[in-house]
Parts: sequence; structure tokens; C-alpha cells
Amino acid sequence: MPTRRLAFTVLPLILLLFSVWLTGCEDVMRQLPAGTDQYLNTGMSVGGAILNRPKFTEADEERMAQENARKFDAGHKMWEDPLLDAYLSDIVQRLVAQAHPRPFTYSIRVVNDGSINAFTFGGGLLYVNAGLIARMENEAQLAMVLAHEIAHVTESHVTKGIEGTYGIQLLGEIARVTAVSTGAAAKTQIPPALLDKTYEYSMKASVSGHGRANESEADVVGLDYMVKAGYDPREAAGTFEQLMKEYGDQGAVQNFFYGDHPTNKARIEKLTSLVQSKYAADLERRKLITNTAEFKQRTRDLVVEVGRLDYERKKFKTAAAMFEKALLANNKDHLSHYYMGKIASETGGSAGLQQAVTHLTTAVQLNENFADAYRELGLAYYKQRNKPKAIEAFERYLSLNGGAKDAEPIKRYVNELKQS
Repeated sequence: MPTRRLAFTVLPLILLLFSVWLTGCEDVMRQLPAGTDQYLNTGMSVGGAILNRPKFTEADEERMAQENARKFDAGHKMWEDPLLDAYLSDIVQRLVAQAHPRPFTYSIRVVNDGSINAFTFGGGLLYVNAGLIARMENEAQLAMVLAHEIAHVTESHVTKGIEGTYGIQLLGEIARVTAVSTGAAAKTQIPPALLDKTYEYSMKASVSGHGRANESEADVVGLDYMVKAGYDPREAAGTFEQLMKEYGDQGAVQNFFYGDHPTNKARIEKLTSLVQSKYAADLERRKLITNTAEFKQRTRDLVVEVGRLDYERKKFKTAAAMFEKALLANNKDHLSHYYMGKIASETGGSAGLQQAVTHLTTAVQLNENFADAYRELGLAYYKQRNKPKAIEAFERYLSLNGGAKDAEPIKRYVNELKQS
């Protein structure tokens, strides 16, 4: 070992031992990496304990991430849209090109879930819920979400979190498994009991975060990746503002990435301060991206699906917001008009019935074979006591869908209306 390298290796240990003498072992032990004390108890020196304690290698992280991803995919439905996948992958690669390098192949999958969430298993594997994408106003906000998750990977927050939660025993076991394999192509799987613990951590972190310090770091690092990739940093705060419109701040629990994360308000203030200071020059000198036509085009179907999921969960207010957003992108979307009509009919009273008739009439004009829209239109007219229009809509429904489960009750409605 060259003399200079030896000096750089030994000097920190000398300083650490000197600090032990000055401050006492108990204070310094709190500063050492988790699990070092177990090695010191065997009689090993401080330096030896630090150097020999088990650590996650990048191969360990990649293996763990891939196995956890397979487990997650087996139990969850994904949003299958190759064009959206390609669009998101392009954004991810643009951000990764500016990120701290790690030897992983980054990928992203969209979970067919209307709730707000995004997470990573580490190893470059990213997940984002359809509900989160649908609530973003533009591509720059979406880029901030993805940059935040990439930062969790580049700053090793998953492996650090697992180590902090389960200690070095788990690391030692995974390292032992990896040691009997050969490189990245190794086929030895992590034992189920160990994998369950790493999966449990990642799923918990997807709800409650990796701790406030790591979440704050992911915000700051992600913002840097976002700006370097050419996105307008002013939209980073907008990411959180969008979610506060619906869910409020920490007290409502469902803030961006939830639970243990810093409150949205604090995150907005911190990001806004960084934009005004660190990135002021970028805003002056560079033409930065806020939105693209592709964002609306690629996310439009997903927005409608999230609206449908919210409708089925009786979240009518948020469902209506999704369908309104979809109609702004494409006013000729018959499904959005249909659901807006259903929501208005179910929640809007007498005024809502007229809105329902307007939306449902538009839906059947856009798709004259849309049977369910005729059924809802008939019900809206029925509630308005408009007998001729109700009969006309119901009969059209029956002609298109005579074998429907509710065909007999609808026929009775028609007969009653004709006889009254």
C-alpha cells in the first residue's frame, strides 16, 4: 500500500480514537455505524470493526430488489400501456443521466392503483401509482416525483433503511448468500425469511417513507437532478401543492409519500427557497421544460381510469376532478362525459340532474351504441319526470343490451311510464 493511501486510511482512525479519549466511549459509539459495537465486543479494534462489519454490496442490492419486485408484481395489477411505459422510461433515463452513478439498469412500472404513491426497491427499480401520475399537472411535476425516487436509489436509502431497521445480522446473511453465487448472473435466491424482511421494509417505506432526513435529502437531490435534466424547478413545489388541494397537510395523513415525511408545507418552503437561491441563474439563462404535448397524450387514458377507480370507491369529488381533467385534454371523450353524468345524477340534486342529462346526452351523441349511457340517461329523465324522454332512452338501452341483468326492471319502468 502506498504511503499516502496508508495515511488516509489510518488518520481517520487515529482521530476517532483521539475523540474517544476526549469525549468518552459512550458518546462516540453513538456516532459509529450501526452494528460496529458487536465487533468491538469480540476484541476487534475500532478500525477493524468498521472495516469488517457486513455491508450491502451493489450485487446484494440488485438481487434483493429484483426478487422483491417479482414478489410485488405477482400480487398487484400493473397498468399495461407500452407507449406510456416508453414515455416514462425516457424521462427516467434523462434524469439518471444527471444522477450520481450507480451500476444499475433503471426501470419504471405503473401500478394500476388510484391512490397516491411512488416507491423503489432499490437497485434501480421504480414504481409509481396511476393515481399519482394522474394528479400531476405537467411533465415537470412528474419529473420531480421520478427524480425523488431516483435519489432514494442513488443515496442508498433502501439499503441504509434495512440496515438501520434490522441491523447487520440481516446484511451478514445476505452477504453470505451472495458469496456462494457468481457475479450478477448468479441464480441463488435470497432465503424467503430474509427476503420477507427486506420486502416488509420496502412496503412500509412506501407508505411512511425512509425517515425525515432521507426524504428531505431525496427532495433536495431529486430537485438537482430535475434541473440538470432541463426541467423548471418552480414546478417541484407544485408537485406538493397539487396534492395539498385534495388531501391537506400532515394532519390529513395522506400527504405526498405519507406518514413520517416532512409536512408538505415545510417541503414546499424548502424547495421554493432552493429555487430562488441555488437555481436562480438556471431560470435566467436556460429554457427549461414545464410541459410537453406528449404528457397530456400519454396520460389521458390513465386519468380516465383513475377517475373510474375513484368513482367505484365513492370518492366522487376526486373522480369528478379526474374526468374534468380528461375532458380538458379531449372534450370528445364519451367515457368522461358518461361518468360526469353519473356523478351529477347521484350527488347534485335537481340541478345535478340537468347536468347529468347534458353529459349523458353528449356521451350517446359521441357513441351512439353506448348502452350504459342510455340507461343512465333514462334514469335521469325518470327522476325529472320527463316520461317521453325516459321511455326513449330506456328502449334504446334495451335494444342495445336486451340480455342485461337489469333488463326486466327496466322493462317494468317502461310499462309503468307508458301506463301512467
